Amino acid sequence: MKINFINSANLGKNEWWRFVLTILATAFTILLTNLLIRQILPSVKELFPKNDFGKDLGTYSLVLLVFGIALLAFIVAASKFHKRPIMSFICEDKKFSFKYYFLGFISWAILLFIGNLITDFETFKSFVYNFNPMHFWVLLLVGFFSIGVQSFFEEIVIRGYLLQGLQLRIKNFIILILFNALIFSILHIGYGIGSFLSSWFFGIAFAIIVILQKRIEFVSGAHNANNLLLALVFLDLSDASKEEFSWAINWTEFGLHIIALLLLVGIAFKFLKKEK
Repeated sequence: MKINFINSANLGKNEWWRFVLTILATAFTILLTNLLIRQILPSVKELFPKNDFGKDLGTYSLVLLVFGIALLAFIVAASKFHKRPIMSFICEDKKFSFKYYFLGFISWAILLFIGNLITDFETFKSFVYNFNPMHFWVLLLVGFFSIGVQSFFEEIVIRGYLLQGLQLRIKNFIILILFNALIFSILHIGYGIGSFLSSWFFGIAFAIIVILQKRIEFVSGAHNANNLLLALVFLDLSDASKEEFSWAINWTEFGLHIIALLLLVGIAFKFLKKEK
């Protein structure tokens, strides 16, 4: 009997303690990695140029280290504790699709870029004014892989592992999608209520796409584009992490974000129909 992607948890063992141990093993690995980084950070900083380019390059390198180790820890823990193939967390046909990945990447990069040009044109003007081609292409290449690993880690855990695991208990797809997206948004609540709501709708749209496409490559590519474009052009990653919680909501940004997500779901659905 063929098992649908969303039901792939049935390929392995699913006692509650297996989920607890997988999450704990992954979280503990992230904690240990961060503690190690704090110890070696002063020495590591000396390896990079003492300017904004060096700061960004160092940040991307640390992201790759932390989430690369976290991804490896999750893969080992999930496959061992649940006794199932790791590809079952990624797609239904067990073959990673770079076509879906890059379609998601390009689609969301275009939509996000247009939205940010409308709401934050001054930041883009500053980016153009200070543009350094060599620095940009180096950061683009390093960032694509480092942020790609970080975003893929989040997708395989939240829209792969947890979505499948929750489906064992939550049979109503609307509740399943809303609850899965809520988990994702709670992880981003530290940036403010606006970030929480945007992340919740982000998670809803991405969960819908995963259920439709029966794979996470498209949303993994889109997630990479989201974080990479913001980091390269519109945000400073090291400064963004220091922002205080805010109750304010920029309704223009939020409205454009919802429109862009609806368009992304439409693109994913249209591409799926063409594939069939």
